[in-house]
Amino acid sequence: MATFITFTCGVCDSQHITKDAEHWCPECDEGLCRTCLLFHNSSKISRGHGVISIKNYIRLPQNIRSIRQHCPDHDRKYQNYCPNHDIPCCPFCISTSHSECKGLQVLEEVVKTSELSSHFEDMKLTLRDLENNIDRIKIDREEHLKSIQEQRNKFQSEIKHVRQQINSHLDKLERQALENLKSTEFKVKSQNESILSKLACSSREMKELENIISAMTDYASDLKRFLGRKQIETEVANSERYITSLEEDGSLQQVSLNCSIDSNVSGILSSISSFCTISTELSNPSILLKKEKEKQAQIMTVQPSAQTSIHDTKIQMIQTFTLPKGSNTTFINGCTINQSGKMVFADYNVNQRLIILNADGSVDGEIQLQVPFDVTSIDNRSVAVIQHEQIQVIDLSSNRIEKTIKLNNLVTSGISYGQHTLFYCEPGKNIHMLKPTDGSHQNSIDISNESKGTYYMYVAFHQNNLYLTNKTNHTVTCYKVYGKKVWEFRDETVICSPWAVSCDKYSNVYVASLGNNSIVVISPDGTHSRTLISQTNVCAIDVDKERNILIAAGFQSNTVNVYKIE
Repeated sequence: MATFITFTCGVCDSQHITKDAEHWCPECDEGLCRTCLLFHNSSKISRGHGVISIKNYIRLPQNIRSIRQHCPDHDRKYQNYCPNHDIPCCPFCISTSHSECKGLQVLEEVVKTSELSSHFEDMKLTLRDLENNIDRIKIDREEHLKSIQEQRNKFQSEIKHVRQQINSHLDKLERQALENLKSTEFKVKSQNESILSKLACSSREMKELENIISAMTDYASDLKRFLGRKQIETEVANSERYITSLEEDGSLQQVSLNCSIDSNVSGILSSISSFCTISTELSNPSILLKKEKEKQAQIMTVQPSAQTSIHDTKIQMIQTFTLPKGSNTTFINGCTINQSGKMVFADYNVNQRLIILNADGSVDGEIQLQVPFDVTSIDNRSVAVIQHEQIQVIDLSSNRIEKTIKLNNLVTSGISYGQHTLFYCEPGKNIHMLKPTDGSHQNSIDISNESKGTYYMYVAFHQNNLYLTNKTNHTVTCYKVYGKKVWEFRDETVICSPWAVSCDKYSNVYVASLGNNSIVVISPDGTHSRTLISQTNVCAIDVDKERNILIAAGFQSNTVNVYKIE
């Protein structure tokens, strides 16, 4: 049932008359009936007030209608505004509570000059941003739930597969054990059955000899008994020797079957307490929340300031590794280091391979690919490799290609990863953002005016900023992920033909300047630079942000240098 709100006429109420108000004066902050409205509009004091209908006034929410325009302590109309306390005040408030406040302003002037329309427009933009971000978060969470279900199905299949392999292996071992048991039993049984057969034969022979002796005793002549005795004695002696031999050759020993379960098998019950370990791994959000207003363009991220100036940054080489030689000259175009310290290098031109090193520099393996131009770490388990018309996600533990994302055009570009998004550059056109799970296109930044005729552009993502190198123009440019160009660094005496680019956790930007054989660091605001390493022919670098480690691979060399940044 609908609820109707009524207001009484304030003028009539002061005369102890109750009458419903049909209009509302915001300046007087009271209702007016039709009659009182005529006097209100005729009065010199109130004729300029902007009266509205009660129906329109009721459209305001209760919390707005309840805002008082008179001081509740002194029952006086607010006339001034205190910027120190950010509240309106009446003349009595000034003398009691704001006597020491400076810069008191006339409330009417503050209201007129406050540009409320622009503030409300900003708030509308913010609300639209919030609505859009809520919709995007809902979609992201729904996709996340779907991804979790897919992961559960995948791992469930893996668990069942491992269980089937274990069952198959145990079944095979069981069959072998039962066959060995049966074979051993058959051997012992055959030996005993052979003895029993011979004993049965001997027993029959003994019976026959006894019968012969009885017959000879009763019916044979003395001569026949004498001659026959010799034959019988020989046969009896043979039987005695056979019986004696059974004892001597061990045929009468007791044979027992023993079964000793292998300790590795019996230890399964005690040593393996769980089939596998299920855990969760946190990573950065997969969506970049957007704001239309530039001053609120990035939310939910805080960019840390550098601890020290780039001029105070110290770098020290701590290790040198050697990459395995290929069939021809090594051309390392890109590299990456993950949080576990594992390093991956893209050998682009002839050998066409990924080289994987462990944290101690030992070779973990090689993966043959078509044309691996650059590589970036997704997590400690997988990397993404860009190679001309495709991006491939590779599982380092199994050296297996998990996903192939087809690109629209031939691309010779660097690749970077962050916030569940892959970033790569299509020279002369755009910086693209893709979702690695399904290859869906997230967003693009138009760079066509700044990269015409340019190839071999590298990109790095950090703290919602994108850093792009332009080999032809000799520039390093910083963009916001929503497209705004923040700064551009151009000084060929410092950076010439820049290739790979990376950032540390303080947003300092590291660039491999192939044209003047150096590695340069640029300040987060793009205004200062410093050459960190000279006389180094390097185009592939990457920074481990957690441990402040910089790796640099020689362009036509098998050498990898590892530096500590301090």
